[in-house]
Amino acid sequence: MTSVIKPVRRATRRPIRLMGWLLGLKRPPGHRPDAGTSIEVWQWTKSKYRLRAFLLLIVDAALFAGLGAFALWLRTGQYVMPSSQEYWRAWWDAFDPFREEQLTLLDYLTHPIPISQVPLMMVITALVRASLTAIPILVSMLYRFPYALLFTGIICFVAVLPWLAATVTLCCFLARWRPLRFSFHYATALIALLPVVSYYALATRNAAVSRVLPPIELAKLYFPWVLAIAAACAVMAFVLLIARVVKYRPGAIAPLMAVMFATPVILFEAKVGRDELYYRLLEASFGPSSATHFVDNVDASSAIARLARQRPELADDLRLLPDAAQEQMTLEVQLRLLAEAFAMQQDEAVAACEAFRSKFPRSRYVPNVLFMEGRALDMRIDQDTFRQRAILRYYGDFPSMASQQIWETLYKGYPQSPLWTWAGLRLAQLEARGGRVDRAVALLNELIRFQEPSQAGPEPAAGRLATFAAFFAKRPASSTLGIDPGAVIQEGRKLRILLVENRDPQQNDAALRRLLNLDPHHPLYRQNLQRLLADIPTRYPLTPLGDDLAVLIACTERSQSRRIEDLRACVDRLNQVCKSDALAHGRFELGLAYKQDNRPAEARAVFEEVLRMNPDSPWAFEANRQLAGMGMSARVGPVATAPGGPPR
Repeated sequence: MTSVIKPVRRATRRPIRLMGWLLGLKRPPGHRPDAGTSIEVWQWTKSKYRLRAFLLLIVDAALFAGLGAFALWLRTGQYVMPSSQEYWRAWWDAFDPFREEQLTLLDYLTHPIPISQVPLMMVITALVRASLTAIPILVSMLYRFPYALLFTGIICFVAVLPWLAATVTLCCFLARWRPLRFSFHYATALIALLPVVSYYALATRNAAVSRVLPPIELAKLYFPWVLAIAAACAVMAFVLLIARVVKYRPGAIAPLMAVMFATPVILFEAKVGRDELYYRLLEASFGPSSATHFVDNVDASSAIARLARQRPELADDLRLLPDAAQEQMTLEVQLRLLAEAFAMQQDEAVAACEAFRSKFPRSRYVPNVLFMEGRALDMRIDQDTFRQRAILRYYGDFPSMASQQIWETLYKGYPQSPLWTWAGLRLAQLEARGGRVDRAVALLNELIRFQEPSQAGPEPAAGRLATFAAFFAKRPASSTLGIDPGAVIQEGRKLRILLVENRDPQQNDAALRRLLNLDPHHPLYRQNLQRLLADIPTRYPLTPLGDDLAVLIACTERSQSRRIEDLRACVDRLNQVCKSDALAHGRFELGLAYKQDNRPAEARAVFEEVLRMNPDSPWAFEANRQLAGMGMSARVGPVATAPGGPPR
């Protein structure tokens, strides 16, 4: 029996000793620590040093895990993925080398918080990446390679950066590779960092943003990675210096690890704010540039097929219809499916915006969130486009009564925001449709007088950006929504002329209200305009709205040639009418029709006629802009009034 046990003991003794050596619990046979070359904390063999080393390593790992969760939160707004399915999908998206559009490091700087809007994120991102790369290398040098795997595992599975984790693992191995273990330990650390430098160089290539950004803006996206490498070198130098001062006792990493964890977190909380991250995620989901909600020009067939699978009873009903009615009913069922999905998108957008306003009531992004909430309530499906081309398109220029309270909150509470102009225009449209024309005109007068705060200050923007602090300041809150206050004011000027010039107080502006309640995107809009024009002689004999209706009817003609003929006839007839407010509109639309028909000479002549004959109208400004777009300067008549000028 003894002869059997002794070989078993000898066979298991060597693996146990090897494991103890790897974990730092035992020195390999014949090992004698040399104070000149060894920097391991395990050379201090007393139990108090071993216990201190383990405890401090656990503290380092906990802080590092917090830093990894912070890195994930900066990208997703979540410290932990809500489900394992979402977690592994996000992990595979970051790792998949065969993905059609690879996730690069530059993409992390443009989403969700773009550094073009919050430049301080360059520094915060650099500090986080410096810690994620430097700390595992230092653990490998001071504690041995197996302990560094715990930290690279945190990078891989907590921060969800698998490629960075693989690269840092290679760095940790190089830091322990015997040919690179120089007496000057900082040189070892620098050489071990080289794979990370290669990773930064390779992981920033072929980014999607490189195709849309100008070279100067693209160059800014490389600055954080240069700063991250420099910060990692500084961290390693400081830790190795501290370790040498304390003669490589345990505890050299922990103080700096706490500082490197706290610095980006405190900097983000103090100078950026959590509302910044949650707003950017909200804007990415429900803003004008969203790729998931209210997306224009999308082939609706795939979405309809997916919705039909969720509603099999509708497909069964279609099969029972006769062939003659099946095509029309199919369109109706498809629209019903799309309407249900659209209503879910609206509810989701409104709930998310309300949650943000409740959580961050003092955020500078509250006007933006009100805009997105009102925009979601105003959004509608363009049924005519869907029926003709099976293309899903949305529009929001015909506001819904459901959004009036949102626009009032934005209009009354944030008069300094450029989005105030949008709220003013929408309120004016809703007030006019409700018969409160005087209130609508008053709102439009205030809108036309609006001047952006940035235009009112005496100091130019370039002067403010000259200082270092101003460079890292946040950009204007509404700059990413694509709202041009000048264009909004221009629309307000057009609406004001329509309201002021076509009042009919004797009948309480009945014809005007009827026109304003017609949705221009409705399939029967043209027929409704024709019906209203036919009713004017008998039902609204005192309204001067007939000229405007004639121009609108001509503009809705689908045939290009017929539209030109109808508009030309309208302009010729209105030339005989004294002071018709629709004449400038008709001329501009005629010039636009010529331009669309590829007749630039005739278009230019008509646009110049608008500038000469109607210089004070908003259509003169539009005509001047069209001429500029055609590469032609206006040489006739005075310069058109700018959108921010006084009301006419």
